[in-house]
Amino acid sequence: MTIDSINFFEENGYFILENAYSQKECDSIIKFSNQKINGKDLTPIMNIHNYSEDILLSMSNKKIISFTEKYFCGRADGLQTEFFFMPPKTRGFTPHQDNTFVQAMDKTFMSAWVALTDVNNNNGGLIIWPGSHKEESLLTKDNCSQKNINQDPNARVKSTLVPEKYKAVSPHLKKGSVMMIHSWLVHASNDNLSNANRYALLSTYIKNGASFRAGNYAKRKSFKLNSYE
Repeated sequence: MTIDSINFFEENGYFILENAYSQKECDSIIKFSNQKINGKDLTPIMNIHNYSEDILLSMSNKKIISFTEKYFCGRADGLQTEFFFMPPKTRGFTPHQDNTFVQAMDKTFMSAWVALTDVNNNNGGLIIWPGSHKEESLLTKDNCSQKNINQDPNARVKSTLVPEKYKAVSPHLKKGSVMMIHSWLVHASNDNLSNANRYALLSTYIKNGASFRAGNYAKRKSFKLNSYE
């Protein structure tokens, strides 16, 4: 992992790792997740790594770990996963900062958002505000309470208030690519307006020994990662 990629991350709050996962690996994660629910509840599966050794092992992806540990200047442990089915017509997340929930110290927490299919602004791709991580914790507002069908129950409860100087962009990600997300980067996701599911896997990492908030819903728990073959 080059110093230029870390410098880009520190300046912009994100970095895209192209082709981090093979097509086969992506398809395997999707297949397991669909088998687990057997066509029933399409709500995201929290901490799916607890149910699959293959998904647990996938968290030790060489590109992700190399990037994360270079940024942490130390060993990365696993923290949480969440698998998203996001079928057609599913609403996206409102703007938020991951560290609002995790409450980790600087340079000890990071998210890896894995595109398990081609992702764009029409099928539920991410929306990011580059540079917004420099503000650290921003104010939020409460949204009108409504049920989030096929979505994380916390997806639309609050919205982070983004200063106008930061402009939203929605990068297209190829299947198998990963967006590394700074703990304070404001990000959201588009609604899925396509005719197919937008599959994605969120994996989060914590620096070994760093403190964090477990959370009542996420139930985060740090764990040592396996070697990636």
